Amino acid sequence: MKLVLSSLLLAASTLATYNPHAQHKHWLTARADTSDDASKVNNKDFDFIVMGGGVAGLAIAARLSEDENLSVAVIEAGGDGSDVSDQIYIPGYSYLNGLTVSDYDWDYKTEQQQVINGNDATFGSRWPRGKGLGGSGAINGLFWCRASTPEYDAWNTLNPDSPIDWGWDEMQKYMKKSETLHKPTQEQIDNFHISFNEDDHGSDGPIQVGWPYFIYDSVKHWIPAYEALGVNIPNDGASGNNHGPVITPSIINPTNMSRSDPKAGYIDPLPPRPNLTILTKHQVTTIDFSDEKDDQGNLIANGVYFGKADGSNKNNLYRATAKKEVIMSGGTVNTPQTLQLSGIGPKALLDSLNIPVKHALPGVGHNLQDHAATSVYFNTNVPETWYELKNEETAATELAKWKNDNGRSKWSYVNQAIGYPDANDIMPGNVDTFSTDIKNGIDDYANSVKQMYQEDDTVIAGMREQWDITEKYLKQEVGQLEMLMTMLGGGPGEIGIQVALQHPFSRGVIQITSNDPFTHPAINPGYLTNSADMEILRQGVRFAIELSKAGEMKDYINKQENFNDNSDDAIDAAIRDDAHTEYHPLGTASMLPLDKGGVVNTSLIVYGTSNLRVVDSSIIPLEVSAHLMATTFGIAEKAADIVKTHYSQIAAGENPSVGDPDDINNSQGDDGDSGSVKKDIAIGVVVGVVGLAIIGVSI
Repeated sequence: MKLVLSSLLLAASTLATYNPHAQHKHWLTARADTSDDASKVNNKDFDFIVMGGGVAGLAIAARLSEDENLSVAVIEAGGDGSDVSDQIYIPGYSYLNGLTVSDYDWDYKTEQQQVINGNDATFGSRWPRGKGLGGSGAINGLFWCRASTPEYDAWNTLNPDSPIDWGWDEMQKYMKKSETLHKPTQEQIDNFHISFNEDDHGSDGPIQVGWPYFIYDSVKHWIPAYEALGVNIPNDGASGNNHGPVITPSIINPTNMSRSDPKAGYIDPLPPRPNLTILTKHQVTTIDFSDEKDDQGNLIANGVYFGKADGSNKNNLYRATAKKEVIMSGGTVNTPQTLQLSGIGPKALLDSLNIPVKHALPGVGHNLQDHAATSVYFNTNVPETWYELKNEETAATELAKWKNDNGRSKWSYVNQAIGYPDANDIMPGNVDTFSTDIKNGIDDYANSVKQMYQEDDTVIAGMREQWDITEKYLKQEVGQLEMLMTMLGGGPGEIGIQVALQHPFSRGVIQITSNDPFTHPAINPGYLTNSADMEILRQGVRFAIELSKAGEMKDYINKQENFNDNSDDAIDAAIRDDAHTEYHPLGTASMLPLDKGGVVNTSLIVYGTSNLRVVDSSIIPLEVSAHLMATTFGIAEKAADIVKTHYSQIAAGENPSVGDPDDINNSQGDDGDSGSVKKDIAIGVVVGVVGLAIIGVSI
């Protein structure tokens, strides 16, 4: 039945479609609704409490608080960013003077890895994640890109009985809703072979998307090199076909070439909202559940416990009440950590830490996936690279230009030259054999994963369906690798091509090791534990080298700096020494059926609860060939409509179960049209060193 939506859903958005901060006032003036004073939230009642003020958290908080009758509180562990505004909002400056290993980074570290060597003798690798308003969207590489149609349609395939559509058409609608595209100049289009289709982008969303004022001359060789190798050239990587190279847009506001992060896009343009409260420097520790359950036997979230993010009052925590829902937007690490601390997760884990089991849910923290990356470096005959900005005088001159001339400076530049070759591009003639080998090895790897992580049979069943889809991607026009050209190598005139695995067969896990919420969980990504991943990365390194010799690239690259031995053993050894995260972890609260290891249903309600939702990248069940920011905004926008639809049904006199999917596909999309009901669906950061090719956490 098509709903006649109440004013709750139809309320006009007051989000600005343009970020008017030429004088950067939003950096200098604290909002009345943002504070680090716990009394603003402690012992208070709100309709919705959002755990985490990152990409998804700020977006859904802004959308829900459009209704003045709904009160929303956001609790964020990090600061508001006002003390590090240059490092957030100046695009290139945020790369070379980034916030990793700072108060705005959770400074997570992985466990030592079985296959890769990591970058420290006492732990595996650093895992930067944003901690502050905007989350990783405030410290990342600013990339704005989408995966391909089959990758979003796979979410429907993995949830075959859901009435809610999470496929490409729906996700594209909501990703467009979050953005406003600003076209590049004609000179940029001509010089750098930039192509785009305005119909594939939004025109009135909060996040400003475009190209920087300054682009390094080397970038003009990127697209022709792929053409010389016969690789597909997409018209727009946001079209549903991202196979091939693009000069992708970034989250840049063209009025002053500043980062349009979640705070600048969704929060700063808002007029004062008495119904929106944002608390910084405080961390949600656990969910407060009622002793009673609903009529279906589901847990009821009454609110949250929270404390100062430094843990100084962990023995005397604060509490806030949620009259309607608690929404978890802590991300791929913090969301499963908080669920486990709250008694929702694998029973054996909770028992081992003497945490009372509220609801045994074996998928919490499991099904972890990430893009593993390595880099090939080259010396060029082009003197202009980011390295020149390491000179203090040059950097200061360009910084003055940026601040005094509306961002017209080299500091506006961010890495934008990326490409997604498919399996046939990187292993022509060998795809069928490789695919067969993978299928023949799945049973052994499933047994290995079960033993490594003590996986429940339901989680393994879900992984098997995911692996089947991932294997089929090999024979589709789906990017297997991201090739990313970075303007910073190890010295003057050096550039890099980062090679990042996009569809890992390997799986990992995130588990708490203590009942102390201020102790980081154990993070084991399981990088390259499936040998197929190493083979794809190895072929990617070879493809990067071929790319450097193709078309116009060969005319300005003098020599290769690493990976000079082309043998399998030598490349594999170099990968093991260099491999690291590309900063796109997901899957630890997967949107999957319960019998497939799922944590949330397609309404994003945590199984076994009535009013606890997860809205962040942890719900993505299968890795995608894209940086995650646009996808995560799309999830938040769609989730906001799911929530609004549910409560509009109640307001209309209907009585839907809180855990039911509802008829979200009849709700408003980005253009006000009704969404389609799903039918017959067939299916960079440098962490203290130059060694990582992408600078900035690249969600």
